[in-house]
Parts: sequence; structure tokens; C-alpha cells
Amino acid sequence: MALVILSGCSLFFGAGEPEPTPTPAAARSLVPTFTPTPVTEAPTPTPEAPEVAPTLVIALDVGSASLNSSAEEASSQSAEPTATPSPRLTTKEAAVNVRLGPGTNYGLAGVAEQGQEFTIVGVNPDRTWWLICCVNGKEAWIFGELTERENDAFVPVVEDIPAPPQQVAQAPAQQPAAPSEPSPTPAPQPPPADDPCANIGGDGCKFRLRNGPSFAPNGGTELKLQIHFIHSGVEGGQPQGSYFVWLEKDGVKLPVADGVRSIALQSQQGTLGKFNYEYKIGLSDIPGNNVAGTYAIWVLDGNGERDSQTYTFTVPEGQGEVWMEFDQG
Repeated sequence: MALVILSGCSLFFGAGEPEPTPTPAAARSLVPTFTPTPVTEAPTPTPEAPEVAPTLVIALDVGSASLNSSAEEASSQSAEPTATPSPRLTTKEAAVNVRLGPGTNYGLAGVAEQGQEFTIVGVNPDRTWWLICCVNGKEAWIFGELTERENDAFVPVVEDIPAPPQQVAQAPAQQPAAPSEPSPTPAPQPPPADDPCANIGGDGCKFRLRNGPSFAPNGGTELKLQIHFIHSGVEGGQPQGSYFVWLEKDGVKLPVADGVRSIALQSQQGTLGKFNYEYKIGLSDIPGNNVAGTYAIWVLDGNGERDSQTYTFTVPEGQGEVWMEFDQG
């Protein structure tokens, strides 16, 4: 049917020259073309927000005790340090001699009464004598056993201690001249008793009993010695210091402490005469509990050695005060 239609069309338009048959054009070979891809900047990465760790909040129940403790600690830290208490001592006995150095061979600086308090300044290396302030306006030494002390653990040791004074030896007495004519031969005498002063200190004993003993009533309740130790060759009788006595009754030694000594360069006026040494002994320390009786006495020097012959005296009933004067001249 298609052919019929095509034939009819040819008739309709008329006959003419035949149309040329189209020659197909040469096929074009396809060459790929490079098309550049536009470069685009990479997008800047957006930083992620860091993860925040959850905060753990712990509620503390701070009580009033903790607050008070913190306040006390802050207060203690800001408080000023407490001052160290000063070392002190108190005398335990009556009429305690204080000296110019740490020993009984030093001169006396004065007397401290029972219960007196002093500031401790120093101590000797043996910690037996203590330097105190003050007696008669000056520092002086006192024997430790006669005192009670407090806060003395860190008292400084006194190293620069002067040497004790040396006793001046007395010149030997001049020997009497020999008689011009021979004396008759004396009759034999009994051998003398041993001299207690022989070979003492190289020059024997130096003190002689010059005056006394004298007695005064005191009710017989105690024995009170008042003794004047002097050197008549110095200033007409200069008081000598650092001496005391050995005293016996009926052969029994009485408790005379060596801590009480005579005072140098000072004398006091007593009932019976001047004295620079005084010592009292109660009835309980006297044999028979009676002051009356016979006594033996001799002088001891600063080293506790005998410095006089033995002297005896008898105290009458009711007469308890005794005065004597020993002379070194």
C-alpha cells in the first residue's frame, strides 16, 4: 500500500528529472576533547566544639569545729612568741654568805636572808655555784645547795672566773737573842703534846685568841656565836673574810656549816663587841639539849684547814651568847 501511495505522489507532481541520489558524507571521526574541571577550594572544615567534661561538684559539710580549728591555727600563727621565763633562785637558809667568786676561798660580798629571790646570771662549770644579781648593788656567787632554783636549765656557764686570792704568809717571829751567860740546865720536862698546828700550810696556824670569850644571857634557848676575825697589822685591825670554826661540846662535833663564813672588810656591833661572823645552833643539835657546858673551838681557813690552836671555854647556865676575837697579826 505504501508503494501505491508513493506512485500516486509522483503522478501528482508531474514527471521531471530524477533527483540525484545523495551521497552520504564521510563520517567524522570523534576525537575526545579535554575539558578542564574548574578547581574549587576545599571547604574549610568547621571545628567541632570540644566536649566539655561534666564538672563534679562535691558539697562539703564544713562544721563549726573545722572553722574554729582554722581560726585557732591562724590566730596561733599570727600570735607573737611567748617570752622565755628568766632563771631565778631563792635562798633556803638564814644568813647565807654570798661571795666574790665560786668558792669559800673567795672573799664575802654580803649576806642573803632566807626567802630572798635573785635573778640567775651564770653558773660555774661544775654547776655548784650560781652567779646572781644583785647583792649590795653587785653580782655575787652563792652555793647551789643552799638555794632552790627555777628555769635554770639553759643558764650560761661562766668561763672567765678570776683565781681566788692567795693567803699572804705571815713573816716568822724574830728569835730572841741568846743570853750572854749560860743558863742553868732546866729540869727534865714531860714531852709536850702534839702541836695540831705543826706543818700546816708551811707556816703553822696564824690566828690567836686575842679577846674573850665573853658571855651574855639569851634565855639558854640556843647557842649564838659572834666572832671577830681581824688582822691587827693591817689598818689597826682589818676584818678578815672567808673564815669559820670547828666547834665541839663534850667531844661531839656540832653542825657548823662551812657555807657561812666571816665577811671581809665589814664589822657589826654586837652586845659584847664587834663581829664579822655569826652562827646559831639550836638546842636539838647540842648534846644534852642544854647550852651550858664545856666547848672546844678552833679556826678553819678558806680551804677548811685548821688555822689556830684549840681553845676551850665553859658557857654558864642561861648564858647562850658567846663573843670571841681572833687576831691574825
